Amino acid sequence: MMSSSLSSQFSETQKGMTLIEMVIAIAVAGIAIAGLAAAFSSIVSRTADPMIQTQAQIAAESLMEEILLKPFNDPLSGTACPTAPSGRQNFDNICDYNGYTTSGVADQTGTAVTGLENYDVSVTVANSALGSVAASESLLVTVTVTSPLGASVVLNAYRTDY
Repeated sequence: MMSSSLSSQFSETQKGMTLIEMVIAIAVAGIAIAGLAAAFSSIVSRTADPMIQTQAQIAAESLMEEILLKPFNDPLSGTACPTAPSGRQNFDNICDYNGYTTSGVADQTGTAVTGLENYDVSVTVANSALGSVAASESLLVTVTVTSPLGASVVLNAYRTDY
């Protein structure tokens, strides 16, 4: 009779896990969590990138707007590109911005913009033909802002003598 009671014990469904099964489950879970943690850290390290790129874009657009609002010709001499005065606050025509470079974004008066100290700004202005408009009557303005990450935003705009 003993054999019948033993066989009935083994025929019942097994409940729980063995030690080996538990160790394997923990190892698999650990590998999965490590993979997720690596992916998460990569994503978290780049969360500021869009903000930095947007700040560079806005700084470039702001400077470009400032430049394009200036007269084509110098108000005093009436010529397109006389010698530029020193200091951005004294710029009174588009060509005055040619060769302007600065480390850190500043407003027109030279006041540094807080939080944008690590951005580099440069401007070039050159005569450039635009379709049927002669090069002497057209200026190509290029504003470049480089972010702390090394990514550059480059804006180009033409201004004609209308």
